[in-house]
Formats: sequence, structure tokens, C-alpha cells
Amino acid sequence: MDIYYHLLTAWGFIQAGGYSGWDFWQYAPVGRIHVYPPFFHLMLAGMLKSGVSQIIIAKLCEVIIPTIFLGVLWNFIRVNFSKRLAFFVLFMFFSSFSFYLSLTNHIPATLAFIFGILSLGQFFKNRLIRSSILLVLCFYTHIGLSWFFILGLILYGVFNKEARREALFVCAVAFVLAIPMVIQELSGLKSMIAVGPNLNEKYLSQVKVVDLLLAVLGLSVALKMERKYYLFPALLVAGFIFIIYPYRFLSGEGYFSLILLSALFLDRLYNALNKKYVILIIVVFMLVISPTWVMYKSMGDKKLSYKINVLDSGLINLVLSKGQVLWFPKQYLSAANIVRENSEDKDIVFSSLNFIGLTVSSLAGRATANALLPEMRLPENYNPLTSSKIIIFSQIDDPSVTSKIIDALKLVKAGENDFFIVYKNPGCEVKARIRKAGLPFAWILSLGLVALLAFWQAGRLEETLYKTIKNI
Repeated sequence: MDIYYHLLTAWGFIQAGGYSGWDFWQYAPVGRIHVYPPFFHLMLAGMLKSGVSQIIIAKLCEVIIPTIFLGVLWNFIRVNFSKRLAFFVLFMFFSSFSFYLSLTNHIPATLAFIFGILSLGQFFKNRLIRSSILLVLCFYTHIGLSWFFILGLILYGVFNKEARREALFVCAVAFVLAIPMVIQELSGLKSMIAVGPNLNEKYLSQVKVVDLLLAVLGLSVALKMERKYYLFPALLVAGFIFIIYPYRFLSGEGYFSLILLSALFLDRLYNALNKKYVILIIVVFMLVISPTWVMYKSMGDKKLSYKINVLDSGLINLVLSKGQVLWFPKQYLSAANIVRENSEDKDIVFSSLNFIGLTVSSLAGRATANALLPEMRLPENYNPLTSSKIIIFSQIDDPSVTSKIIDALKLVKAGENDFFIVYKNPGCEVKARIRKAGLPFAWILSLGLVALLAFWQAGRLEETLYKTIKNI
């Protein structure tokens, strides 16, 4: 469902006329500081301005970007390591359904993975300027993945002294060019709430038991191989930056290095065994069974529960559609139509369910009093109910609670469907406070063209630069 937050942010950029460092489209009308890197939102804004519908954009992103990621990763491993290892890397992706979901749901992170892997590919070819430019794009796409790749590259330089100067050069150039984004992110620290207590996703963590064992064995293999394989342990250590987000550390972005190490062990095992049927048994086991240790919390239950899912491979989950379904097009689209018909452009929408408010507001083209990313606090307290022209309740809300709100605000029912009941707040005169962009689209386009020109012309400088660094 995260894609609808990103679409709403892109809508906010369009209202502002470019990149805005103030998030006025969430927690409206108060808003809050906006620290999310803008590259993906600028992509979406361009597509929205060209007339493509939100649903088409969402579905295209969820299908195309993860597919590009897999292709880029396969090609990187194939070119710089071996074709067989590239096969085993892709094979291991079918083991974890949770990681697959992270690729489709956390699209900016997936896009940053693409830029990071392309940067590593250019680095391995000694194209240091192009590697730096691609690494900079990570900083302007996703906060966590940018530090993951820059830390991974630094550690690779520490482990492999032959590539140390080049690694430090690429990281230094990328960091200098990313300073404007880093400053914006640091400015949001004063508004940051302690992460742990505010993230319910930490209760959905999963550990792939066999994959973890294979990764440990793969780590021992990597440390005994030629120095270019030190990249895998470097990325493993770098992945600990996600530990404050337990779900992402164990089941999402942090799982990436475990896939590489697991694949490396299977590749070496295949090379060492005379009896290849052992690998076939492992393949069948991982594609069909692949047990998972799961931590979860049932709705309304304060107690944590644990279990082992025996048949929990990515392939089986995809075939049997065992993932949670939160998207019901008919219901969301009809709710968005009701909102548009009963509100004006600057009116505000609020829902009793947070992600409903984000999604319906995104589809309707309205600011919302709800918000994603609970780590960022409000600059001031306010009542979202009295600030919203449209209030959406779900059919599972407690009637005794909703009836009190309806009576107190004298809400008028605007429409309903199987999931949602939409009310109009006739006494609300509050409007969203749209701020002008800090960086207009014209400037952003100009900077983009400069970056493309620098990337195109980088080849003329890289050979001389590489020789200079080697002589330092």
C-alpha cells in the first residue's frame, strides 16, 4: 500500500510546483517537515502530469521496477562473478516471500537497489565518476539504502586494499553531491520520534531458518575466496544499519546480503560435489518448503505470538496467494469518487484507518489529515476531525464511537460501499495550506540534464582519473 503515499507526495509536489521540504499534503492543514528523498516522487509527478492514472502508475511500478532490479542484479553477478552464481542468486529470491513483498511494496528502496547495484557495476569497471553519480541517485531516492551502499563500499575498500582508494573516492564524491539531501534529512531530526515504539511492522518479523544457515556457511566461503568476493561480507555488515527497523532488517532490505551469501555457498557446494542430486534436493526444498520462524501480533492483542511456517517458500506463497490482500479496487475507487463529488480541491480528508485516508486521498487528489511515517511528529497539536471536510469510517469501526462523532460534528452521509462510509462535515471551513516549492520543476529538470551530461561525458575523464588515483 506504500505506493499510494508516494503518489500523494507526487500530487503534493505538483500542487507546490516542484520539490517541497514541507509536507502539507499529510497531517493537513498543519503539515510537518518532509525528509523523504524526492527522486521517485518526481518520477511519479511527471507521469501524473502527463495524464497517466494513479492505478496504472501504481501497478506498472509494482511490476516493472522489481523486475528491472532482478535483471540488473543478475547481470551484475554474471559479469563480475560467474553465470552460475547469478543463477543461484536469482534462485534464492524464490525462497523468501517476505523479501519479494518488500520489493513490490517499498518501491523507492527497490529503485535505490537498482542504482546501488549499477554503481557497483561501474565501480568494478573502474568507471569512478559514473559510479559516483549512480551512488548519488541512491541518496536522492531512499535514506536507508544510500547509507547501506556507501557503507558497504567503504567496508569493501577496508577489506580489499587494492580497491581502497577508488572506493573512498567514489564515496567521497557521492557524499559531497548528496549534502543538500543530507542537510534536509538532518533538519528533520528534531521532529523525529523514537522509532521502536511507533512501528507496528516490527511485530511482523520473519526469519528464514535454512537461508540463515546457508548464509553463515556462505560467509565462511567468501572470506576464503579472492578479494572481489569480500563485497558480500561488506554488504552483510552494512545491512546492520536496518536493525532499528526489525522487519526490514530480518525480512526486507537487510535480507539482501543473506541472499548473496546463501547463493555463494550453493554455488561452491555445486562445484565441490560429484553427486549433483544433492543440489537438486536443496533446490526442491527451498522452492517448496523453506520454513520460516514468524513473530506476529494479532489485531487487538497485546501479546506477541511465535510460530514456524513449514511450507513458506516465496514460490508457494505466490502460487497459493497467501499474502494479505489490502487492495480492493472497486471499494477504494468508489470511495474516491464520493470524496471528489463532495469536496473541493483544497478540502481535507480524514479516515479512522490511517492507510485508508492516505489511499483514498491519493486517488481523489486531496490533502489528508492522516499520515504515513509515524516517526515524524507534528509541529503542533490539532484535531483532525474538525479540520477535515470529508471523514471516512470503515464498516468495522465501533458504531458507539462513530455515532458520537457524527452527532457532535453533525456529519452528513455522502455515500458508502461494502468497506467504507463517507461523511461530509458541513461545519468545516478549514483548507489545506499549500506551500510553494523550494526547488521548482524547471530547476529540477535543469539539474537532471546536467547529471545526464556528466554521466555521458564521464568516460573521457575516468581513465585519467583512475591512473591518478593509483599513483597517489
